[in-house]
Amino acid sequence: MPFSYANTNFRHRRLTVYQLRATVNASGDLDNALHAVADLVLSYIAKHLYVKLPSEATEYRSFELDSERGRCECVSVEERRLWTARFRFTTKNNLCWFYDVAMIEENGRLLFGIKIEISTEIPLEEAQAQLPLVTELLSRISLAQFRPISASSWKINDPAEIEDLYALITSPYRNLPVIVISQVNWNHWTLTPNPPGFLVNDDYLARQVAGYAHIVRLSFQAAFAWTKRVGKPWAVYDGACRTYFQNVNIEKGIPAGHPGNRKDKIWYWVYDGDRGPNAYTSFLIHTVHQTASTNRTDWRGLYFVPDARILAAELELAHSTHLANAPAREAALNHHVAALQRKLDAAEEENADWLAEVEQAQEIAEFYRNENISLRRQIDVLRNHLKRQRGDKELDTDVPIPRGYDAMPDWVRQHLAGRLILHPRAERAVGKAEYVEPEMVYRALLILANEYRNSRMGIGSDESFRTALAKYGMDFSGSIDKARAGQEGDAYFVNYPPGSNNRRMLQFHIERGNSREPRYCMRIYFFWDEESNQVVVGWLPGHLSNRIS
Repeated sequence: MPFSYANTNFRHRRLTVYQLRATVNASGDLDNALHAVADLVLSYIAKHLYVKLPSEATEYRSFELDSERGRCECVSVEERRLWTARFRFTTKNNLCWFYDVAMIEENGRLLFGIKIEISTEIPLEEAQAQLPLVTELLSRISLAQFRPISASSWKINDPAEIEDLYALITSPYRNLPVIVISQVNWNHWTLTPNPPGFLVNDDYLARQVAGYAHIVRLSFQAAFAWTKRVGKPWAVYDGACRTYFQNVNIEKGIPAGHPGNRKDKIWYWVYDGDRGPNAYTSFLIHTVHQTASTNRTDWRGLYFVPDARILAAELELAHSTHLANAPAREAALNHHVAALQRKLDAAEEENADWLAEVEQAQEIAEFYRNENISLRRQIDVLRNHLKRQRGDKELDTDVPIPRGYDAMPDWVRQHLAGRLILHPRAERAVGKAEYVEPEMVYRALLILANEYRNSRMGIGSDESFRTALAKYGMDFSGSIDKARAGQEGDAYFVNYPPGSNNRRMLQFHIERGNSREPRYCMRIYFFWDEESNQVVVGWLPGHLSNRIS
């Protein structure tokens, strides 16, 4: 009977427990490396299906078998150096596990992939504690995902290694998170009499998340070089810790999607009944284990059993075209059709599970969207209440104005949250700012978050907004005609929400100064987001190009 999830009696929604794509360090002998991995997997299959494997298994050939505990199918295509196994078994405590393992040679490398799912609803942490095959693979087979996957951290003391770190973090084939821990700047430490070197123990963390994340430790000099390489919004320094998830794009991505925490926040972190750096470490361990379940891994190039069946049938069909034996050609064609049908059955089964996950995700997203709107309204109510208590004095009057641009992204998040956001593109532009009066840029952002926003929401006037601008020699106008904006490529457009493919035009700008010299010309380009009642700043503080200028 062909292997299909539909043939089991376990119709609970499957939970992905673990997934990993890697390369096997073959040390020049791909066959021995493939056989070493296959032997571990076959031994695990024999133990959990409680059967003696057929002779085809020991010869690394295709086979199928059934037992009282489960089922296994293995497909081998020797000419492609392909070996893949799909098996499922039920444990004594009535847990049903599904495993997919695949290997194939590609450009002289041996690619490896493993997916593990469970159909019985148990906590993810409990399921991940029951993965002896993963533990054995990681301990006995040399696997790598750009760098070796190990229980040791990568300690970077030499700034020359920063380019290797950049390549790791921006690699499109990486799906393991990279946790970067930075050294504390002793000169800025005030929390205890004796400053620590690092707040997170990288060696301990690396042991706890082996196979789930890369751990990197940066010295003070290396952290400085990393900041210079990626810019402050993406950096990690002075005791901070940052987790870079997959799909990092330094130029166009969203730094907030790869969260970092400063030393003071780590020092007072509260998690699972614990406090401080130990609590933060536990939080990191939990996070990367969750990520192993929720990541979307790019399996391109690997053939799991359903695809391997089709490949084997296609090769058989191609070989049969040279045969004069009609029955042999017919048999090859039937095998091909059967492989396609089984692939379709498996795809339909998996599609049903994906649709269920998508529906659940949409419901959760809608819930948090409504919660977000409600919280924004509550914040506005509280701000208005506080303003009345202060005799209608603006709450932002006492907001400190930094002297330079480095603090701007954090300053906006701290003081203008819910009213104004810097688009990731604007955050990157800040790092290259040349305008000589940063105070005026901060003042303009405050006016946008207050007088302009109030006028858009009907609780203030356009006159008050323009008066506030005039106080600092600023003016407001449309940025560029929409037809002309299209002639400037992407200059006057940003993707919003960040990370989506939805393009929004930067319709307006605040201007100060008429010079085209970047040091003396301030421009802040933005649009109004009706849904969130926020100003979205897409570029500052320089002038965007247009055909007239």
